[in-house]
Amino acid sequence: MSTRPPRYLSRRAFDLVVGIPLALVALPLVLLFAAILAVRFRANPFFVHNRIGYGGRSLAVPKLRTLAPTTNPYTHKWSGEIQPEPGLPGWLRRSHLDELPQLLQVITGRISLVGPRPRMECESAEHGDEDFEEIRTRIPQGCTGLWQISRARAEPLANHPEFDLLYIANHSVLLDSWILWRTFRKAVFDHHVDIDDIPRWLLRDPDCARTPAAS
Repeated sequence: MSTRPPRYLSRRAFDLVVGIPLALVALPLVLLFAAILAVRFRANPFFVHNRIGYGGRSLAVPKLRTLAPTTNPYTHKWSGEIQPEPGLPGWLRRSHLDELPQLLQVITGRISLVGPRPRMECESAEHGDEDFEEIRTRIPQGCTGLWQISRARAEPLANHPEFDLLYIANHSVLLDSWILWRTFRKAVFDHHVDIDDIPRWLLRDPDCARTPAAS
C-alpha cells in the first residue's frame, strides 16, 4: 500500500497524464531548436543548471542554450551582465521555451509541471530567506508556476514571496490546469498574471500570501 499522501498521488497522475502528451509534442521542437542552436553557437545546444529541488535536494535542470557559450551559466538575469542574443535564442529566452527539455524530467518524476521555480544555489544564498526557502521546497519544484508567469519575474524571486506562498497553500489539479493555460497565453501573447487574476474559487486560502507564518 502506498504511503504517499492523496494530494501527491493526484499531482503525480496529473503530471503523467498531461506531461507525456506535452513531451511528445515538444520533442520535435526541441530537436529542431537544438539543431539550429548548435549551428548558431558551434557548441552543445543544451546545458544543465544545478538547482535546489524538492526537500532541498540538488536538482539538475536542462535547458536549451540561449546565451553565448562564454557566458557564466550561473549569472542570474538581474545582474545586468547577461547580453541577450538576437533571433531565435532571444525569442526562446523571452518566451521561456528554452525550458522545454524539462518536460522529460516531468515524466521521470524529477520535477512537476507546476510548482515553485527551482532556484540556483548561489541565488538562494544571495537573496534567500531560510524560512521561505524551506517552505517553498516542501513540494516538488515546477517547470512553470505562478511567479514564473507573473510580472514579478522581472525581479528576484525573494522580492515577491506571495506567489509561491499562495501556490503552496492552495495547489491542486484545478489550479495547476489554470496555471498551465496562463503559461500558454504568456508564451504566445505575453500575458502576465497578477495575484488578483487568480479566480477565488480555485483557492482554499486566498489570504495565505499575506500571512507567511501560517504557511
